[in-house]
Amino acid sequence: IIYLSGAMAATYGVALVVSVTLILLGASSPVVEALSPTSLIINGKGGGHVAIGFHLAKELEKRNHKVTIIQNSDIDPNKPPFNQYSTLPDAVEVKTVDFIEGFTLPSGGEYDYVFDNNSKAPSGPVETAVLASARPRRCYAYVGSAGIYEKPASHPFNSPLNEDMPVTASKACAEFETALAATGVPHVFFRCQYIYGPNCGKHYLDYFLGRIKHGLPLPIPSPGTQRVSLTDVRDVASQLARVTDVETKSGSIYNVGTTNDLKWNYVELAGALASAAGKKADVKLVDPAAKTDFPFRAVEFFVDSSKSVEELGFSGGERRVEDYAKELVKGYLARGAIRPDTTKDEEALKGAVA
Repeated sequence: IIYLSGAMAATYGVALVVSVTLILLGASSPVVEALSPTSLIINGKGGGHVAIGFHLAKELEKRNHKVTIIQNSDIDPNKPPFNQYSTLPDAVEVKTVDFIEGFTLPSGGEYDYVFDNNSKAPSGPVETAVLASARPRRCYAYVGSAGIYEKPASHPFNSPLNEDMPVTASKACAEFETALAATGVPHVFFRCQYIYGPNCGKHYLDYFLGRIKHGLPLPIPSPGTQRVSLTDVRDVASQLARVTDVETKSGSIYNVGTTNDLKWNYVELAGALASAAGKKADVKLVDPAAKTDFPFRAVEFFVDSSKSVEELGFSGGERRVEDYAKELVKGYLARGAIRPDTTKDEEALKGAVA
């Protein structure tokens, strides 16, 4: 019996090992075994991105990936998304490690794909390790922030920011992008904005819900027609996972969002959330320079994600804020529906313009 083995990489990164058995009286049919692609997700401990790793792991598992999540150990395991890790499929392994000096990547960084949902300034212990040793066979996908864009004063109102916009090079995410590009590793950059949805660790919309629930004035920076990018975390995961389905050009940049998130402005968003809560929003337009706890920028700042639709085959997003609004209300109530601190509101409302 003679065995001949060869390795081939399929279009979607699936390794195939073909064994051909030649027998004296004839040849048997070839036996083809599919080996799952491997993906590493590096997940941080908090902030607006923290739930991405959980949902991304599920998206990759649907694609037959063997997934490893390395999770910063400095977390509260009783809070989402960490308390949901036990519900992940068997093909997903979660390793909780210390993100400190001396940190090393599991398996020597040998994966088909690396999804970095943690790194900021390149001098950090994890960042230093991944820049030195992460060498994915297919692609390194860095999940950064659209907050690095520099919006020109001349930028038209109600016009989104695209991937060609200049960035503030001194911001941590921009510094990491530069450092990663210098390694020569095949890579793409994803730039996120505001994320909501199941198991998210940051609740941007509680600002609205708290004031609506308690019948309080809702200060919104004038004119209130500023648009905002809001994306369900499950759509974020779906968008990121598309890099495993298509060939990408190294260095490509993709804004993260859905094609239906561009419909919302601040006043409309308040109305949609109030409707879901069965109440009315007492919107008060205030000076954009007033100091409040408003969760978004006072000036309009939102992104266009159509490039992902065109180049990655992203669906454009399956979920809308209005469809999930009642769940947002339930989540706010489950967290105690605490009356918000309105100290800053009171000062801002002195200059309310409407």
